[in-house]
Amino acid sequence: MRDLENSEPVAAPTDEEKRAALEALLKSQTFARSEQLRSFLAFICEMEMAGRGAELTEYMIGVEALGRREDFSPTEDSSVRTRAHELRQRIQRFYSAECPEPRLRIELPKGSYTPRFVAFKHTTVEPGRPSELGSPTSLMAGSGIPIRAWAGGFILGALLAGIVLLLLVRRPAAELDPAVRQAWAPLVQKDGEVLICVATPLHLMVFPKSADSEAANRGIAAQGTPRLPAPQEIYPFFGRFRPLAPDATLEMQVVQKAVNVSDVQGLARVVGTLQSLGVRFRILTESNFPLSAMRKSSVVLFGAPWFSRAASGLLEGTPWVTALDPDGSDVVSMNRGPQTPTGSSPPPSIRREYREAFGLITVLPSNKEADDGHTIIIFSGLTSVGSHGAAAFFTSGDSMRKFRDRLKSEGHGSLPRSYQVVVLCRANEDTQLVFHDYETHEVLAR
Repeated sequence: MRDLENSEPVAAPTDEEKRAALEALLKSQTFARSEQLRSFLAFICEMEMAGRGAELTEYMIGVEALGRREDFSPTEDSSVRTRAHELRQRIQRFYSAECPEPRLRIELPKGSYTPRFVAFKHTTVEPGRPSELGSPTSLMAGSGIPIRAWAGGFILGALLAGIVLLLLVRRPAAELDPAVRQAWAPLVQKDGEVLICVATPLHLMVFPKSADSEAANRGIAAQGTPRLPAPQEIYPFFGRFRPLAPDATLEMQVVQKAVNVSDVQGLARVVGTLQSLGVRFRILTESNFPLSAMRKSSVVLFGAPWFSRAASGLLEGTPWVTALDPDGSDVVSMNRGPQTPTGSSPPPSIRREYREAFGLITVLPSNKEADDGHTIIIFSGLTSVGSHGAAAFFTSGDSMRKFRDRLKSEGHGSLPRSYQVVVLCRANEDTQLVFHDYETHEVLAR
């Protein structure tokens, strides 16, 4: 098999090869639904091929590629920087999923708008011979993640893949920003292990009824989770994503086995930070790690109150919470402080997908009744993009440094023992986080 990691650069590519690489990206499924990103990519590549890559500026891209007016001001409008971030993510996704072994790869380095065309010749990895990076199993065992914890419960492949990919690029401790190290100190100073708990929302799994469904249903019903007939409205929706025979019958079953993709992305940031701190950790689902156990440990929890019993109990009485609105139709970020409670919910897109959401960071003693020095950090949000943004904020040196400076201006000499931070998050059309920033905060205990 061939592997891009075991590749060597070759001679500079020709213009024909560059155009072929550009066309492959523009015609891919990854870029199929984003006209602006295709325009952005095509414009900067054409400029590079014309020998004018050095002329590319944020203003030029905004006006020429994104259709901004001539009075466009990059200092007041960050759309070019946001689109550049999205473009880098899409390019990486294309080469990971659609074209893992390209003859020519297009790259957009951070801090630059000039693309690079990198050609490779691939070397062969002998079958059966492990690469220098090692196998996923050995990496997980060496990092402090117990293999039994993965085997004992159902964890989606996206979660496993995210952790394995992160472990492949683990950072040395020296790279961790001091502001991030300070923020995480209360969590890691008590003992040598941190437990990461991920809530699993309750949802309905839909599937075609099989010949042995009746027998299976009797066994499942005894456990309290029977299979139910799916309503007719589900059939056309199901057929858009899976083949469905004309005479097929659909069934539904209540399950609690999946995690949100954005929670996985936030989890990857947390794992990277703990690795840089040299701290051992374990990853468990909330069903395997109840709130009573969390009160005796240092814990990172991903979960919102409406689907996480632990988050609901821990956030009870805090000023800020993410919750269902009174009629139960939507989720809001609500302040329950001494002032009149206020709530806000950014408007969703036409597909009911939030492009803007709030994330919530909550730092608390694990046991409020008897503070034994253990700390729990809860990442939640209006959507899983919010929890991803909250984790991104808390693992960002720039974000935590600015937050620390804000606290100092209010008379706090150091980070409080307990506090909450509301984070404004923006997502792209695929509901992937592209931006996070401070919104407000509340100090609970000095």
